[in-house]
Amino acid sequence: MPSAFISRLVIVPMALLLAACGVSDTGTAAVTAAQLKAREAEQAQAAKAQIEQQLEAANRQAEEQRKQIDAATR
Repeated sequence: MPSAFISRLVIVPMALLLAACGVSDTGTAAVTAAQLKAREAEQAQAAKAQIEQQLEAANRQAEEQRKQIDAATR
């Protein structure tokens, strides 16, 4: 009987340790995925800002060309 108790005394903590490692790995994977998503969101915002700046520059250039054409045709 004491042998069964000792076996349980060893097996239960080992099982708990192995389960804890799995939970830790899952948590680490979730954090990594969240960091990647945050980085993607930052890159998307940077790309959006760059596109908006390019559109504004194109609109300014088009407006300047319209003004030059109007001035030339008068």
